[in-house]
Amino acid sequence: MTTQTSQKAPSKPKYVAVNRGQLTWLPTDVEKLVPVDHPARAIWELVTRMDLSRFEEAIQTREGEVGRPCWEPRLLVSIWVYGYSQGVASARELERQMEYERGLQWLAGTEVINAHTLSDFRMTHKGKLNQLMGQVLAMLDKEGLIDLETVVQDGTKVRAVASSQSMHRRQTLEQRLKKAREVVGELERKGEPEGSREGRKEAAQKRAAAERLERMEQSLSQLRRLEAQAEEGAPLRVSDSEPEARKMKQADGGWAPSYNVQISTELKNRIIVGIRVSDQAGDHQELVPAVHMVQHLNGQKPRRMMADNGYSSRENVEEMARRRMELVAPWKSEESREAGALKIWRREAEYGPAAFRMAEGTGELICPEGKRLSRKKRRKHHGQWKVEYQAQASDCGRCERRGECCGVGQSGPRRVSRVEESAAMQAYLERMRKEETAQLYKRRK
Repeated sequence: MTTQTSQKAPSKPKYVAVNRGQLTWLPTDVEKLVPVDHPARAIWELVTRMDLSRFEEAIQTREGEVGRPCWEPRLLVSIWVYGYSQGVASARELERQMEYERGLQWLAGTEVINAHTLSDFRMTHKGKLNQLMGQVLAMLDKEGLIDLETVVQDGTKVRAVASSQSMHRRQTLEQRLKKAREVVGELERKGEPEGSREGRKEAAQKRAAAERLERMEQSLSQLRRLEAQAEEGAPLRVSDSEPEARKMKQADGGWAPSYNVQISTELKNRIIVGIRVSDQAGDHQELVPAVHMVQHLNGQKPRRMMADNGYSSRENVEEMARRRMELVAPWKSEESREAGALKIWRREAEYGPAAFRMAEGTGELICPEGKRLSRKKRRKHHGQWKVEYQAQASDCGRCERRGECCGVGQSGPRRVSRVEESAAMQAYLERMRKEETAQLYKRRK
């Protein structure tokens, strides 16, 4: 007789149940959210020492009177300063981080300030905030933390919210502006009783249409200003949602509507002493405005400005010399500056203007093949004095390398122009060749 024993199946593991749908009250000691040496505390103490009476002038709600209380300017300023110190410059991002970021929680006492309040405060008090920046820098200077001996300048491209599809030419903007005006006019003619549901909807539509019309008018006005400054025939486009944005090349090689954020930092303690947003795609036009900003905020100008080769131009060298300031910025090699012209003229790089050397004591140039070019004339071109040299027709006619040297579009003998460098430019080039300048520039990074 066979006995069968039934085996019981193993039971499932027993786990702790996690209920994420429940509501709980958690004790919070706000004062202990951040340590005593946290940046939020330092910023709060610093802002406390500032004169913020100008920010209170426009506040209408007063103690002992009716009306809702408002956020204290000292708190809003501290939040913005702390946000910038953490690399956050968006009002919406600040509002989001107030839910969990300890420094913001401590500053606001775990309250959440909405993005509109933060954004409106920044836009309404833009000029006053610039003056406040001056007060901050003055306090740092008083403590010996700012040294304007050397100021490092750099810029970065920041993508705008507007997309590339929002960039339009004049004809498209004028058509859309006309349509926007028609929409506003049509909504004005339609009327609904105020307070009704349809009336509220109508009012919202009117506001949206009016805002759209205002943006279109700003875009068209901005386009006219750019056209007045641009070269004839240059195609120009402006965004219909962000008129101030410009199409700029990005670090990844692409193009997108962007802003050029320029930052000035003193070298000794790495403190930012100036910051501005520009719509210029290139950096060489931003050096002088940066000097103005640093001098405005700090009450004195730097002795030396250090930047990359994007800021090195003859105009900047001359202007810095006129202001009795040094410019430390690598000068692009003549070969790199000639690359575009060589491509247009279809000349070989080994026969570019930089390959022609000056003959000592004769005032002549010697070409790569050993032939001499004599001085012909001196002329002013794009504000710069240039000396033009020309080879003998017989030398070029017999030269086997004439095609690579003269390229296309030059039927006569080879001509080469050299810029007559000013005293300021010569001093700058000599300074950039020194070893101590090279060692100083290494600190820029």
